[in-house]
Amino acid sequence: MQVSDQFPFGDKKLKLAMLGMVDGNGHPYSWSAMFNGYNPEEMAKCPYPAIPAYLGKEPKDTLQIPNAQVTHIWTDEPADAIHVAKASKISNVMEKATDAIGKVDAVIVATDKGHEHVERCRPFIEAGMPVFIDKPLTDNI
Repeated sequence: MQVSDQFPFGDKKLKLAMLGMVDGNGHPYSWSAMFNGYNPEEMAKCPYPAIPAYLGKEPKDTLQIPNAQVTHIWTDEPADAIHVAKASKISNVMEKATDAIGKVDAVIVATDKGHEHVERCRPFIEAGMPVFIDKPLTDNI
């Protein structure tokens, strides 16, 4: 069985949006690079030095996921989105997270502040979109 036979969209490329970035969490850099590959010169400027260090140890052909790509990004600080996009080969920087609705197949909420996740995810869940939420799912009851 081929990967495309198992993939829920068949041969269609899955378009993802990477959303959010908070201090101390470089997941938008690393996760996007795992899907898209990366630009070594731009990734070297990543504020989390461990990320370019471990990405550099991986064979480049292992850093792209077939039939899936992070095509859109939004971060809490616009300058972060611009740099992650350059480093991780993301073609669209959004002004608002909700700009992803109707443009991508699913979103990744890449923050680790659980108490913010309900509000960050609500518009996408209400739009019927698949949402991947970074840990912790929540830090309150």
